[in-house]
Amino acid sequence: MSGKNIALKDYVEVDGHDLSDFASAYQEHSDDEQVDVSGFNPTGADEFLQGKRTQSIDVTFFDSKASGEVHDVLYHLYRDRATFTFKHRDDQNNAVSSTNPQIEGNANILSYGPGATRGQARSFQVTFVAADSAGFVYTES
Repeated sequence: MSGKNIALKDYVEVDGHDLSDFASAYQEHSDDEQVDVSGFNPTGADEFLQGKRTQSIDVTFFDSKASGEVHDVLYHLYRDRATFTFKHRDDQNNAVSSTNPQIEGNANILSYGPGATRGQARSFQVTFVAADSAGFVYTES
């Protein structure tokens, strides 16, 4: 896979469970705090350093309650305050490579809230937060 592409074949794995077929949207967030270290200076310009980094990944899942499916996997991880593995790559049909890198890391779920809208497919967003200092990192092999 290279160049532009359409999101159709993403791979989403949570705690060793392939939940790709239940996922419909994916968004990564990696934000560094901006720390003001400005001192008195001749120009009056501000000076900043990068502070602590917060990483999270939002995934929208179709709700399903069968064994090994969305609610069965995610609710128990949330309820038990578990730390678990999370993996995502753009193309589930191809191996991890420089053109199909996989983001992975240990994660927690800090909130859980399925919902529904009349006449619509049941779906809800889950935010996976990096659980340790290793964070979410891309691998290419």
